[in-house]
Amino acid sequence: MKKSGLVLSTPWEVTETAYNLNVEANIATLFTTGNGYIGVRGSLEEFGSVRIQGAYIRGVIDRIIEIPAAFADNVYMKKYYLNEEGLRHFEKQDSIVNFADFLTVRITIGGEVFYPWEGELLDWTRTLDMASGVLRREVRWKNTRGQITRIRFERFSSFADDHVYAQAVTVTPENYSDTVEVLSGIDRTTKTNGQFICLPVSSEAESNIVQYTELSGEHFRFPISTACLSRLYVDDQEVGGWQPEDGPDILGSRIRIDAREGVDYRIEKQIYIITARDLPGMDPYAGAGNPEAPEESVRIAATRDAARAGVERLCHGRYADRFASHLCAWTDAFAKLNVTIEGDDTADRSLRFSNYHTAITLARNDHVHSLAAKGLTGDIYNDFVWWDCEIYQAPVFYQTMPEAAKETILYRYDKLPAARENARRENMPGARYPFTSSVTGEETVWAYARHPFLQIHIVADVAFGVLNYYQCTGDDELMLGQGMEILCEVCRWWAARVSEHDGRFEIRNVTGTDEHHPYINNNAYTNYEVAFVLRQTAELCGRYGSLLEALREKIGLTADEPARWLDIADRMYLPMEPNGMIPQFDGYFSLSRTLEVVGTGSATSFQMKQSGLYHKSQVIKQPDVLLLFTYLGLHADPEVYSRNYDYYVQRCEASSSLTYPVHAIAAADIGMPDTAYDHFLKSARLDMDDEHNCAFQGLHTACAAGAWLAAVRGFGGTELKSDGIHLHPHMVPWWKSLSYRVVWHGQTVRFRLTAADMTVTADAANTADIPLFTPAGRASVAPGGEYRFSTALDTAVRFSSITGGEA
Repeated sequence: MKKSGLVLSTPWEVTETAYNLNVEANIATLFTTGNGYIGVRGSLEEFGSVRIQGAYIRGVIDRIIEIPAAFADNVYMKKYYLNEEGLRHFEKQDSIVNFADFLTVRITIGGEVFYPWEGELLDWTRTLDMASGVLRREVRWKNTRGQITRIRFERFSSFADDHVYAQAVTVTPENYSDTVEVLSGIDRTTKTNGQFICLPVSSEAESNIVQYTELSGEHFRFPISTACLSRLYVDDQEVGGWQPEDGPDILGSRIRIDAREGVDYRIEKQIYIITARDLPGMDPYAGAGNPEAPEESVRIAATRDAARAGVERLCHGRYADRFASHLCAWTDAFAKLNVTIEGDDTADRSLRFSNYHTAITLARNDHVHSLAAKGLTGDIYNDFVWWDCEIYQAPVFYQTMPEAAKETILYRYDKLPAARENARRENMPGARYPFTSSVTGEETVWAYARHPFLQIHIVADVAFGVLNYYQCTGDDELMLGQGMEILCEVCRWWAARVSEHDGRFEIRNVTGTDEHHPYINNNAYTNYEVAFVLRQTAELCGRYGSLLEALREKIGLTADEPARWLDIADRMYLPMEPNGMIPQFDGYFSLSRTLEVVGTGSATSFQMKQSGLYHKSQVIKQPDVLLLFTYLGLHADPEVYSRNYDYYVQRCEASSSLTYPVHAIAAADIGMPDTAYDHFLKSARLDMDDEHNCAFQGLHTACAAGAWLAAVRGFGGTELKSDGIHLHPHMVPWWKSLSYRVVWHGQTVRFRLTAADMTVTADAANTADIPLFTPAGRASVAPGGEYRFSTALDTAVRFSSITGGEA
């Protein structure tokens, strides 16, 4: 575990106070800047080394050679986890690619290049300003000649224009006048998974503008073009003299400065990045064999021309202009996600930091790709879209930025033809969404891992995401245009996948969300979720009635199919013991309550876990049953909820980051605020504290999103349903207040929770009343109105019920 050492210096700033080589890769993850289209790791402008540098465009992928570190050292791994035949043949895999490093700004002072590990660092401060989405660094550096230079860096990824990235570097000689040289441009020596994947197409340099065009790789041959404009200002006046330079690694512009002591020399760099996918009529995946796509030369030329036009537009403004437009857009977007915790600086600032990373993951302007497990902070997990998207990540945006969240549904709709084809390969009707998805909609999960192919809960998860979006938004237009088609095709698949036994329907031979137990029957999470999806879809078919006529004709939906789905839902086996305990799957409670570990020797804790004989044990990787109560909204008797929580939280080894927000919400629900708080902080600070010892690989974005849900759904007790907003708050005792906003059916509402009461305030711009369901009863709040209810316990009644006598 390598804790970052970052300081939550103010409510809006996260600061690194010293350069530490040991955590440089972790900091690169944590200081990622992005806008949903592009993500740029927090590497240094002067040098982007392997494993630290990374720049990614959502949905820009290609094939890499992937070397898995997998070994079957026990019966569980050999029989249930690894497909060793598949491992023998596995070689290439789709992956997001790390494209050209456009951050490069190298500064030479008195003949010595500034690097933090050379000379002497006198001061170092690097700050992520979450109020503006800007990463800043201030350095005082002394070279071997004793020359002291102050250097200030700042950069951001524009929320006003997805394709724009901006940098500024100010160089100030403190005790000398001498020659300073600046090389600003693009480093072409980037690798993905340790390999050169991208293919160079052209390098163009003239004066202070350079442009580099490349293909994503040999398979998709996806055109990407990056153009950089560099300018030098002294006393706010532009100074010329840039010379183009095409070196072995760096394509750039160099300028020589006769620097004077005490004078600020400001380099402003504006970058424009665009790909073929962003241009009308340019199929970005033509390299995969689409015969109707334009020729590759045409796609390359169009992409290159677009980048050139983009950077020329940037010539008409400065860094400050880019920043002003970005700040306006960023402030508006982040205000929708921001949560304020009064009375606990650690919780307030940690949550804001995780919300920052949640904000920069969402594609707000297209649906070529969707929410990935690492966002755009690293190439581990290949930028695949998992079930995390619908269950952990997208719900945050359903409730805060519904217009942008619609893109996650449209992504799944665009992949519906591929999902249908996946089903046909299995001789099944309907649509079978893959466990991991990228840009084609085909299954991209690693062929050597057995369990993902049985994690068919993903097919229900996608449908649940559609239904959850609809509950939050009431968006009939999307449902009639795309949502119902997804739901009906998913239900067709499930109607064929279930099997009838003794008058009830079961789902056999699956893996649940807990990957430690594959090849099991009647996984609780899957069965309950499928029954919900089938029932809700059938009811929506009835509710929409004749409005679905076009869909019925399009997909051949018969009148008896919804009735069949409802029958399956009614007779679905929903496991629960007479005492209220929900077995995670058939036979779960008969397994050993401890984990037998074999052959550990001096292995790491991770290897020890992988050496466990999980098929014999009740030990689980991550929550499964508890997801029913927390994320799927299963309502149960409080004693049943509490009993299941107490049992399963002790069985869970939490080797998945997805554990912590689930446990936080569950503990809050059942009245364990201290325990809930601990899990909430782990959700918000997982990578900052390197809880799982892999922060360098990229941020656990689903866990970060879970921190928002732990605060709003867990402590705020806020659930958006079709009939209104349901509130059952659970205040942390030492907090003064918890404040946040959500959007329900187009109406914005704000909440402030204290130990005494909850205040609900509707925006004056709302157009309808908002129904509320509170512990105090049913209510509504009109546009511009306010409703307050007490959250204080009636201690007299509670004391009476505990003692059995009169208070």
